[in-house]
Amino acid sequence: MGSRRTKPTHSPPMLDRLEQLFSKPVDGASLAVFRICFGLIMAWHIASYLIPGDGIRKLDFYYVDAVWNFSYMGFEWVRPWAEPWLTIHFVVASIAAIFVAVGLYYRAASITLFLSYTYFFLLEATNYNNHYYLMCLLAMLLSCMPATRRFSLDNLRAARRVRAADASPSPVDGLIPFWPVLLLRFQIFLVYFYGGIAKLNSDWLTGEPLLAPGDMLYTFLDSTIGLPNSLQVNHVCLMLAWGGLFYDLSVGLLLLWKRTRWIAIGLTFLFHLHNHFIFPIGVFPVMAFTSTLIFFPTDWPIQATRWLRCKATRQPVAANSLPKPQPRLRVSRVAVGLICLFVVWQSTWPLRHYFVAGDANWTEECQDFSWRMMLRAKAAGFLVYRVTDPDLQIVDSEDRSQIDWDACPAGTPKAVYASVDSHLFNWNHHPGMSTIYEPALGIRVIYTPTAAESSAIDLVEANKAKITERWQAAFNSEPEIEESISLNEAIAEIRQRIESPEVRRQFHPSTIAQLVGWIDELATAVTEQQKAEASSEAFQVAVTGALDRLSRSQLYSIVRPTLERLHPFALQGGVYSEKRFLVIRDSNRSVDLDDQALLALSHGEPYLVWVDFSRLRPVDWRGLPKSMVTFEDRMLNVVWNHFHDIHSQQLEKFTVRPYLIRQYARHIADCWEESTGRRPEVQASSYIMLNYYFPRPLVDPEVDLAKVAYDPLHHNDWILPRATHRIDLSNLPRSRH
Repeated sequence: MGSRRTKPTHSPPMLDRLEQLFSKPVDGASLAVFRICFGLIMAWHIASYLIPGDGIRKLDFYYVDAVWNFSYMGFEWVRPWAEPWLTIHFVVASIAAIFVAVGLYYRAASITLFLSYTYFFLLEATNYNNHYYLMCLLAMLLSCMPATRRFSLDNLRAARRVRAADASPSPVDGLIPFWPVLLLRFQIFLVYFYGGIAKLNSDWLTGEPLLAPGDMLYTFLDSTIGLPNSLQVNHVCLMLAWGGLFYDLSVGLLLLWKRTRWIAIGLTFLFHLHNHFIFPIGVFPVMAFTSTLIFFPTDWPIQATRWLRCKATRQPVAANSLPKPQPRLRVSRVAVGLICLFVVWQSTWPLRHYFVAGDANWTEECQDFSWRMMLRAKAAGFLVYRVTDPDLQIVDSEDRSQIDWDACPAGTPKAVYASVDSHLFNWNHHPGMSTIYEPALGIRVIYTPTAAESSAIDLVEANKAKITERWQAAFNSEPEIEESISLNEAIAEIRQRIESPEVRRQFHPSTIAQLVGWIDELATAVTEQQKAEASSEAFQVAVTGALDRLSRSQLYSIVRPTLERLHPFALQGGVYSEKRFLVIRDSNRSVDLDDQALLALSHGEPYLVWVDFSRLRPVDWRGLPKSMVTFEDRMLNVVWNHFHDIHSQQLEKFTVRPYLIRQYARHIADCWEESTGRRPEVQASSYIMLNYYFPRPLVDPEVDLAKVAYDPLHHNDWILPRATHRIDLSNLPRSRH
């Protein structure tokens, strides 16, 4: 019998072609330039967290001093190191980035950079940004690439070893397989192209998400070159929206084609230069621009160097000869498979939001890791967490809602914070002694005279005896009683104080001049408000801004006694009612009025604090208790004050993201359970505006967010649908100055 022939096995043609494409030998110069630029940019980006700015490092602000950090799903275990280890971590990451740039101990440095930066990325979910995610991906890809065949210290060290051994120079020939360049081109192309696809929605095509940057650009152009009256802000917004759309969809294709590559580079430079000045996106414009250089021929740095050298010596430019391919460049089948898996993952994962019901710009479902960049103008009107604990909220014998104060968590004041509208509140209905909470001043005690008492010429003397008796009974000291003053009177008194010789000697003239300027702005706002005979949003903003600047001034201790005598809620833009009030203070007390003092003043019964919640800033909320009982809509509620845990950067981001709203609700429930031994329900009321549609609730206020599940791949019903009615912007005024 003859021997049976074995049929030879053949790889699939597609796999063979991919292997040949990936293994094609090319010059490693362009990859080396990519490595150098990326390493230097990453070193600066990471080091910026260690450099103090405005008296504090970003590292301290975001992580060291942060009370609470939001986490990504599945990575809740990633938490900041304790100091000094977190600083050491950032220093090591920055050094690793420099080592990547210079190509020293490259493999270890690139892996260290990838792992350390990914850890940094996972520390805070509110810091999510598409370019941070891109940095993680590029760091991961570079750690697997032969990026040191050109312009690296590792290559230089290898060359010296070759010369010392008198061996063949083949290990240092500068050749790499084509797959690293191809993969980086694919990743950069994908970011732009998918960013363009995401812009194909009705909101973007009307230019509404770009109202703020459009107004900024309009103002700049109008002040520099002048614009015709027919051109308005919305026209600039449309130009930016459609220009950005066409740029994102076309730039990758323009970069791939040799004839249009320089056009693409020019457009990329202008695009990212504009973004650098309009959007707070850090190093991304520089990183994005330098990354596009990978689309040039792989030997472009060598050719550019040769061209410059020949121009300097006035010699003809010689043609470049590529070294012959060598077997060592062959890419294994396993590597080909991994590269294909990466391409498939990056090509499909960003599209998952199309299979989830709802607008991802609103629901945030599948919004991350999808190259959906700068697509919306989204802002929170307010977010309030309410805690429902059956053992805390009881009903008395008269069927009235009451609070079991003994069941409250530690630190909850025995007080009811009653919501008021300072513009409409009628003080005639609340005569006698009251406590109010106001920005920068905290708790104040005022006395509201009755109609008969208000007619007294000397209001202080008419009420001094009864007020002093009650105060002495509570604190065994005599209070200071003064009649309240209007904003105009306060401005005049502040001017007089800062003009005194003592202040002039104590403070620098520039500090005084700055304060005078702020007072002038405030006086102008008060005058305009009085002409309008009604409070306005502009007046409130002016007063709030002036107060914010005054509170940070070195002269605040000089002006505060005057501010403490102001008419109730004047610092929140309340209309001056001409009604007379008395302000009660006690300079003998070493601390401000605290919970125990106010309890003594109310004879041990729960006391009432009037608060205009609608006009409180985040810094004012931080002056209120962490958990407190409020009275709104004729109901008692227990409110958790999240401003104690959340800093300003987190506040801006998490309040518009349902998953993070839910995450913090679970944190509230954990804290409550730890303090009381009872697991409460936590609901959230929020009003969010997206792309200048009318604000509406983002999450269902009736759902227990501490218990409800979150499905990352399907729509969650507790996330409510977005608004369908737009705010009319057709008469948007031009920003003429």
